[in-house]
Amino acid sequence: MDNIYRIKAIVFDMDGVIIDSTAEIENFWESWAKKEEVIFNNDVIVKYIHGRTTNETIEQLFSTSLPDVKKQIAISASDFDTAMRPELIEGVLNFLSRLSTLSVRIGLVTSSPKERVSNLLDLNSTYHFFNEIITGDDIKYGKPHPEPYLKIADKLKTAPEDCLVFEDSDSGIESALSAGMYVISINNNKINHKNIVAYTQNFSTLTIDNNQIKSLIEPYIQIDLV
Repeated sequence: MDNIYRIKAIVFDMDGVIIDSTAEIENFWESWAKKEEVIFNNDVIVKYIHGRTTNETIEQLFSTSLPDVKKQIAISASDFDTAMRPELIEGVLNFLSRLSTLSVRIGLVTSSPKERVSNLLDLNSTYHFFNEIITGDDIKYGKPHPEPYLKIADKLKTAPEDCLVFEDSDSGIESALSAGMYVISINNNKINHKNIVAYTQNFSTLTIDNNQIKSLIEPYIQIDLV
């Protein structure tokens, strides 16, 4: 990335980036896979679970299940979402708080429906940090299609190439890269691409105040990070 380049918007995925829900989500879908005698392994998780809408997961993972069973799974998934009380990813609250003081737009892109997004962000007092949000209800094509990230760029009134994205899933990273954005990959080092500027496990080692994040972001936004 050219050092004179300026990032104008920073965009976050939700599950696995803002909220620590990955294991809980995998356990939910694994329980249904066992009931329906469907193969469930890491390849399935990558291909059908993370970054996908509930309907996409049901149609793809349970393609041979009866329609009534699919409806039952959808109801169960909705109840599961309502009951979830996940913690925030380590360090993300401080990171968002610091970002909110800077001259940079903040967006969220998730495959989850609006109601789930509102509930979980309100639960963790993070909704107010985001200038714009794109949910699964706002898109025709989900991740890894670039539509979700192209839509957030449009809502933020920022060119895709002026956006930096925090993502964790393969499909989400591919979506952001396909949209022409830069990416910091959270807990996922499987994808190599010139527009992935960093890999990190969580935000506790990627704080806005230390030299690491300053070297990554400071050259690209129009404000001094002190």
